[in-house]
Amino acid sequence: MIEHNVAKKGHELERDVSAPATATGAPTRGSMRGELRKALLLIPSVLLILCFSYYPAVRAVVGSFTQWNGFNAPVFVGFQNYVSYVTSSTFGVEMRNICILFIGGILASIVFPFIGAELLNGLPNGRAQTVIKYLFVIPLAIPQVVLIYIWANLLNPNTGMVDALLSLAHVSPIQWFSGPRTALLSILLIGFPWISQLSFLILLAGLQSIEKDIRDAAMIDGIGAFARVFKIDIPMIMSQIQFVVVISGIGIVQNIVPILLLTNGGPGNATMVPGFDMYESAFQYNELGYGMAIGTLLFVAMMAVTLIVLRVFRART
Repeated sequence: MIEHNVAKKGHELERDVSAPATATGAPTRGSMRGELRKALLLIPSVLLILCFSYYPAVRAVVGSFTQWNGFNAPVFVGFQNYVSYVTSSTFGVEMRNICILFIGGILASIVFPFIGAELLNGLPNGRAQTVIKYLFVIPLAIPQVVLIYIWANLLNPNTGMVDALLSLAHVSPIQWFSGPRTALLSILLIGFPWISQLSFLILLAGLQSIEKDIRDAAMIDGIGAFARVFKIDIPMIMSQIQFVVVISGIGIVQNIVPILLLTNGGPGNATMVPGFDMYESAFQYNELGYGMAIGTLLFVAMMAVTLIVLRVFRART
């Protein structure tokens, strides 16, 4: 019954979209001028994107094959930068750390925001729903640097609230950011419980877009609230989940701010990741060609992961 309703809505939408095309017929001269005017208005934006996004990216790929310190003329070295990075002593550690952060970050960007969105969407009181939604969204206005330092204070082993609470259970103070076994976990803990994210709003909007008729049909069919989440809600917001996974994954790989401010890749190499290695090589050691090679490998890896994610979601839908 639910599948019939969904298919019926899809056919109605298809008829609504296709009807105007048959009614209007061939485009008129006025409509063609309007489209040309729109295209001309896009030219400045396209030029800015080409100059400030694509051109630097192409230069970075070309520069990854050179040895360059930013001052002298670059010297072509072929794939030497790539080989040096892949065979470096920190490569394996960086891959392990970024995989842990990637998987943990994706789960944090999906599971907790989805639970929050599902619970909020189920509230019968619209006013309470609005108030709670704003309470979840307001922390988004806090700058990332401020949020990081708040968590640095919370996890401070001497004066932090977390260790103070643990001491009530007779747990010794934990060196969160300076311990080799806890530093990476501490980076992941920043922002807990991870509900106040953009992904929360995206998933909530997806849940609120599900038509009430479909939910009513599920109730008539005897589907409970818990089963409805997996049989209706998740399948119908799969496009939003796909978007959150891709955007969150890219952000996790690119974000080195917590590591830069709190651990500087340490202790040892416990929190070293490719993005921070790229930054350190390029801007602290002036090995710009080497840093560009790491950045190029990151881009290729993220493109591959994105394509895999899109294929997996396409197969499920």
